[in-house]
Amino acid sequence: MNFWLSGVLLTLVIALICFYPLLRRTTRTSQLKRDTLNKAFYLDRLREIERDAQQGLVDDPEQVKIELQKNLLEDIPPESAVNFEDKFYGKLWFVSGFLSLLIIAGAIYFKIGAWQAQDMFAKTYEKLPYFYERVKDEDNNPLTDQELQQFATALRIKLQNEPNDAKSWWLLGQIGMSLNNGNLAFDAYGKAAKLEPENTEYKLSYARILMMSDDTNEKMRGEELLKEVIRRDHTNMQALSLLAFYYFSREDYKMAAVTWTMMLKLMPEDDTRRELIEKSIRSARDAIAEQTEEKK
Repeated sequence: MNFWLSGVLLTLVIALICFYPLLRRTTRTSQLKRDTLNKAFYLDRLREIERDAQQGLVDDPEQVKIELQKNLLEDIPPESAVNFEDKFYGKLWFVSGFLSLLIIAGAIYFKIGAWQAQDMFAKTYEKLPYFYERVKDEDNNPLTDQELQQFATALRIKLQNEPNDAKSWWLLGQIGMSLNNGNLAFDAYGKAAKLEPENTEYKLSYARILMMSDDTNEKMRGEELLKEVIRRDHTNMQALSLLAFYYFSREDYKMAAVTWTMMLKLMPEDDTRRELIEKSIRSARDAIAEQTEEKK
């Protein structure tokens, strides 16, 4: 609806620019010039009559003046008729031009714009199975940004017909993250988590992007989602890691250290991540010591 309204308004603006002269009363200017010439001729002729009368060349000067005035009046057309005719035909041509522009613009859009857009979307949607296969080999053959854009478009088309497909919404969120499109990821993850609230993977993805928000309420919502995951599975390393970094970012170093310590206990001795977690614990304890010194 907004598109068509914008199109009509744009056509009206173009019509005003192109056909504005038709709305102007151009004959009014030419009529004024004609009246001025007639008046000058009348005054000049009147002086001649008065000069001839003084010389005795005119028998009845008053009658001659009357005839002159009569000729002048006959030469002036009715102003209202001129203005009405000018306005009527000017507006008629303007409306005709506007409607012609509107029809031509609409025909061009339906012939070129709409057809090409529809054809492009159809071809993109047909490539959806190809993108599904490519995702399976993402580590060895990653999708380009252009392919990710096409993949996102194909998923959007699919979701228009299948709005309750939680997995497709989550996949669209993954693409949004790959394209650094936070708004797309936020909306898509949110819908996936809402459709399947018990799905841990969807909940973690949504919590992760909530934690990245500048909005305090959204951060708190993300924290609550992480705690829900941990209550159901206290060994979930993703949830524990996200929660620990969240505590550290808001300077709750004690809870950050406690959470990282829980992760360390759950890790096997040969886990390559242990060194990073131990370093994070030391950083949190150093920050606690600094806070203690500042209070003294």
